[in-house]
Amino acid sequence: MSMISGGCSSAGPSAGARSSGRVVARAMATQAQAPGASAAASGRTGTNPRVVVLGGGFGGLYAAFRLDQLMWPRGKKPQVTLVDQSDRFVFKPLLYELINGTATPEEVAPSLPQLLAPYPVRFVQAQVTGVHPAEAGATEVVHDGAGYVALSDGTSLPYDYLLVALGSQPDSRGVPGVREWAVPFNTYEDAVRVKGTLDLLSDSGAGGSVVIVGGGYAGVELAAVVGERLRGRRGGGGAVSVQLLTPGSDILEGSPEGQRAAANKALQDLGVQVVTGVRVEALGPPDDNGASVTALPTACTVSYSPATATSAAAAVATAPEQQQQRLAADVVIWTAGSSPATREARQGFPFPTNARGAIETEPSLRIRGSDTMFALGDVAVAAAATDPPSSASASPSAQSTTEVLPATAQVAFQQADYAAWNIWAAINGRPLLPFRYQHLGSMMSLGQINAAVALPLELPSPLADAVRSSPLGPLLGAAGVRLGDGRGGVSASAAAASPGGGVTLEGPLAALLRRGAYLYRQPTNEQRINVAASWLRMGLEAAAALAGGRGSGSLSENRCVRLPAVVFVV
Repeated sequence: MSMISGGCSSAGPSAGARSSGRVVARAMATQAQAPGASAAASGRTGTNPRVVVLGGGFGGLYAAFRLDQLMWPRGKKPQVTLVDQSDRFVFKPLLYELINGTATPEEVAPSLPQLLAPYPVRFVQAQVTGVHPAEAGATEVVHDGAGYVALSDGTSLPYDYLLVALGSQPDSRGVPGVREWAVPFNTYEDAVRVKGTLDLLSDSGAGGSVVIVGGGYAGVELAAVVGERLRGRRGGGGAVSVQLLTPGSDILEGSPEGQRAAANKALQDLGVQVVTGVRVEALGPPDDNGASVTALPTACTVSYSPATATSAAAAVATAPEQQQQRLAADVVIWTAGSSPATREARQGFPFPTNARGAIETEPSLRIRGSDTMFALGDVAVAAAATDPPSSASASPSAQSTTEVLPATAQVAFQQADYAAWNIWAAINGRPLLPFRYQHLGSMMSLGQINAAVALPLELPSPLADAVRSSPLGPLLGAAGVRLGDGRGGVSASAAAASPGGGVTLEGPLAALLRRGAYLYRQPTNEQRINVAASWLRMGLEAAAALAGGRGSGSLSENRCVRLPAVVFVV
């Protein structure tokens, strides 16, 4: 799941920013500096401040672009360095398209050096092992500036301002065997592994079982894509079952009713079995009798029990055969949760954190207790200001109340703008702005030409009932427009947890809108052109296949989604 793209201002680079006539460096740094190296060795020129951005995901990459676009006083424009352990930017909402073959790796995970090439942003591919702020009164100065970032290869990067945007990592929730047996779905490499496993399972000709754990947006979207991918293997001796396990009473709990209804219908049509009210207790090796006919290395056994039996008394009252059940699986895909990337390395990151390990920030996204460090996205406690400052002279960060927001792409998009602006303000001695979140709806994929988009429109129930009962109602229904229960006017946190209660789009129309939004939200204009050209090319190939009467099977398997995308582009 991702949120409909947008924000207070575009975090993506504009054509004007790149055509201003200035000479831009096309450089990717492959060497950081040793702890004792000089400022000159780090590439610092003059007194320009150094901004180090940790993480090349949505928040970090878009903030780096935004820093380059802002208008800077002479001598104040910072030298921006982006650090990421991968050389790819992963557009996570399109990972599902990688599974069913409706997007190429270049569309889903373009090269970071390629994206950064037109910009004076230095890229360092390395794993961050720690952050070391300068200590007041220290007798030994390792670096000039506010501190330095330690990297896994033994080098370090000094900084004057730091932005932490390291994202999230899969969380096993303490379930034994998850790390050893389950396949996560969080990175480009995870998606390639899942796709390869499904290809082996599909090509084997034998029966099998795919189990997806987690009934949130990620689990439901993945179940729909996998169900569609293996739909031809339903029935007969070579049938492959797809099961979705969730502890809730339904999938997508807390999401808009229209999205939940569309998802349930799509999963039912695709033959996905949804098992609600169960909690996975452990994953283990396959049974002796063989959990996988295909002998896949991912084959394992899933042990689960009713989610309601959370106490010892409840467990005793439950029949033994109902307390725990075992399920053989060829592959288990884990989407049941995530945690901040810094959670397991707290000693290397001396930041205040909450119980989940998320960095605590002020509403301005500045890390609590620091003047030069900021954090955003999944790695931080996403707090948005709800009340304006009471006076112009007071600090907005200190006076504004906060409302916790979920870790979503939409939040990271909007935070990137605020983080870049507040770094600008800190460098130039201006007041920092509290982050204000604007919910813009949510989108989810339900297949190649199927999706559900919840719009943040408040629609009173009497009006919705009147429209549904009018002659316009059937026409809207046929077009895939579902009128909800009018829950649009809610608080920011409620809107994020249960967004877009008023109107939901589903079917091909929603799939078209989703693709168009993601085309707009590509990080650079060059990438937008590349993605649009790819969709156009594949759409023309699909149209030619239809006109020529070639195999419909391959068309439905890989090409169907291209046609609505082409309509949008053209």
